[in-house]
Amino acid sequence: MHKRMTVALAALCVGAVACSQDPTGVSSNELMLAQNAQVLADNVAATPGAGSTHEGWIRRLLDTLRTTDDPQALAFLQQARDYRTAARTAFQNGDTATARADWRLAFRSVLSAVIELFPNAPERTALAVDNAIAKIEQLLGNRDAPRIRAIIAHVKELRVQADAAFTSGDKVTALALDLRSMQILHRLVEHVREQHRDHDAVADSEMEDVGY
Repeated sequence: MHKRMTVALAALCVGAVACSQDPTGVSSNELMLAQNAQVLADNVAATPGAGSTHEGWIRRLLDTLRTTDDPQALAFLQQARDYRTAARTAFQNGDTATARADWRLAFRSVLSAVIELFPNAPERTALAVDNAIAKIEQLLGNRDAPRIRAIIAHVKELRVQADAAFTSGDKVTALALDLRSMQILHRLVEHVREQHRDHDAVADSEMEDVGY
């Protein structure tokens, strides 16, 4: 994850000279705004006082999952491993649809383990996303940043869906949607520069591929 971030920022620096000629139409000003906004989002995702960013938070969470002795959390993690095994088998058999479905179920099982250990994880993640959005919008002000604003509008839609899921009692879906939102903000520079058509699919794939 850290490597991908480093590559993204390096690519931004290398391409800055030619941004005004960028055939995709992304201005250098908007790319710089996206970089600053991404840093803001990463810092908001950090644990207060820990001096870490989004990536550090993910690492600490995974370390907690790997060392837990909570029986219910362990059961969820075993379920996740079973789904991943099933996904690999389905993929080897050429059944990509089933493989993808099992991979998603594996990720949801991991989120169930997270909620078992941290019952307020959905609320805290939602608050982090809301705070990140507020800080980014303050940064943007009246500046022209159509692609960033479109992504922020989409993240706001995800937050509405997450709140609805939480209200209905589906904490796993709420957490999944809020993590998707935070991951989109965490990769804001690439989403803006590369014009990903499906921000959700990119974010979900990155989160689901994290080892545990």
